[in-house]
Amino acid sequence: SVIVPMQLERTQSGWHLYVLQLKLDKLKRSRREIFESLRAENIGVHVHYIPVYWHPYYQKLGYRKGICPKAERWYEQALTLPIFPKMTNEDVSDVIEAVKRNVY
Repeated sequence: SVIVPMQLERTQSGWHLYVLQLKLDKLKRSRREIFESLRAENIGVHVHYIPVYWHPYYQKLGYRKGICPKAERWYEQALTLPIFPKMTNEDVSDVIEAVKRNVY
């Protein structure tokens, strides 16, 4: 199961990113497995954004994993789908169908 981005009524997003939240506790596959299988189908998925304090610079300053559990949980469940101005309706359909095949 996934959570799709919310669109408020009477608003229109610029859709810089389209991030799915994977409900990993309800899925039989890990984010890595889903990511790799989508990539194998030539779907340009990504992962955004690693908590900043996980980067080596901040680790050297003493920041440790676990200080922001909600942010860390969100990061571990997030998967960014491709979205760009020149996507055709066929491209969008291909992404949707690939997600259905690989997530559910």
